[in-house]
Amino acid sequence: MLPLIPVEQETELKETLGQGSWLALEKVYYKDNKQIKRTWERVIRKSNHNDDTTISSALDAVDIHAVLLTPLPELLLVVQYRPAIQRYCIEFPSGLIDKNEDPIDAAIREFQEETGYQVKDKNSIKLHKSIVSYEPGLTNSCCCIAQITIHCDEQQKEEKIKQQLEPDEWSLQTIRLPLKNLMTHLLELENTHDGQLIIDSRVHAYAAGLLAHDQLLLGKT
Repeated sequence: MLPLIPVEQETELKETLGQGSWLALEKVYYKDNKQIKRTWERVIRKSNHNDDTTISSALDAVDIHAVLLTPLPELLLVVQYRPAIQRYCIEFPSGLIDKNEDPIDAAIREFQEETGYQVKDKNSIKLHKSIVSYEPGLTNSCCCIAQITIHCDEQQKEEKIKQQLEPDEWSLQTIRLPLKNLMTHLLELENTHDGQLIIDSRVHAYAAGLLAHDQLLLGKT
């Protein structure tokens, strides 16, 4: 890998091109390796996380990788309608981090709200503190990953597991898919819904990583 060239970002010159209730479109200015001034358009969240220009200002969400031991491992995912793509999407449970909120606390809160499962011991959550970009060509929005393992015999009965959803989460439901042959299960689920359902790229990458591990490292087909 070649050395990374420092880039001068002219943050004081950013220009708002338009905005709605939750998002804004802005033009940013920077200079390339030959000191040529260039521009880029990006989407930002209208939140207090974007009040400064530090890298931490882009950390506004947490994704949750939750594995249920039943005893065989299953991945807990959510399905919800996404108006932007006019389809339902298979995703990881996730949510925004409130201002000054600990990402682990945000993960516990969002996980219970979206799935109904409770995490009673925050030390049982493994937080990957490295910031992960969502779609760097479009937005500065980034997240961190919280990893949760739940022993189902330690949970309350299924009928007592209740989601705590917001009104705009009316379509959100949970699904459990076996980790073994996860990609196959995802594609089968997608194919049975006649184009109404799409797999989120992060979930697809997770499944592809498991598949590559099995095929390339373990020699399985």
